[in-house]
Amino acid sequence: MKPRFALFSALIGLAFGLLAGPVAGQRPNTVGIRPGEQCPAGMTEIRPLQCMAPQLEAPSILDYRPRSTLVVPEHPIPRPKYPAIDFHGHPRLDGPESLAELEAAMDRIGLGVMIVASNVRGERLREMLALIQASPTMRDRVRVFTGIEFGNLEPGWVERAVAQIEADVAAGAVGIGEISKSLGLSIRKSDGSRLAIDDPVLDPIWEAAARLGVPVFIHTADPAEFFRELDYSNERWLELALFPNRRYPQDEYPSFEQLLAERDNLFRRHPRTTFVTAHLG
Repeated sequence: MKPRFALFSALIGLAFGLLAGPVAGQRPNTVGIRPGEQCPAGMTEIRPLQCMAPQLEAPSILDYRPRSTLVVPEHPIPRPKYPAIDFHGHPRLDGPESLAELEAAMDRIGLGVMIVASNVRGERLREMLALIQASPTMRDRVRVFTGIEFGNLEPGWVERAVAQIEADVAAGAVGIGEISKSLGLSIRKSDGSRLAIDDPVLDPIWEAAARLGVPVFIHTADPAEFFRELDYSNERWLELALFPNRRYPQDEYPSFEQLLAERDNLFRRHPRTTFVTAHLG
């Protein structure tokens, strides 16, 4: 019994020694981590659950500019097979020269039609429509959306907005937008509270769009990471460090999830209205 007990004890000791020691195949100067853990500061994961620090001084993220050594065949496609439609255009159209520049650019890339979604309305919209109609080569290639002025949300504002939309559609506008991301983020009502995307006060506008048969082009929120904590796990860290005004701190703005919930609720409440979401949603 004693030899067997001694052998058993030795095997147990060996097993515990293996468990306590380095993982099989683990390189020197590495640190093991458990699933779900992060590498210690200054180290990176070189193998699953194995972390190592660089042997050389690490560069700043701004100075690390690796050259790609990937060699593959190139297949440039400068123009589409069929004329494309740009539903989200913001061209400068303030005279015949700018219209001619737009025409040349559209021809160069194979763009058949562009929708101007620059929130123009009233007299400015009529001037733009007249400019386009005066061009024999562009009158059928450019369409214009009307817009909404959210600057003064005093009583009677929504009625004036609907009247403006009706007049602009009668003048030739083919839609409403682009409604900017400010709706839901920063636009305030007369009492100072945030104007939610699905606020019932806006219902007459969406109902007018359905009645007039024109789409509503709406931009909601920004990339989700703009709303997250700015730490080194944020994939937009460098962009937000360069452009801090793109951040939406949680104590100042609604969350990304809340904005999308308001948008989706708006869509559900107005099934007769055609909404088009900018930037893939």
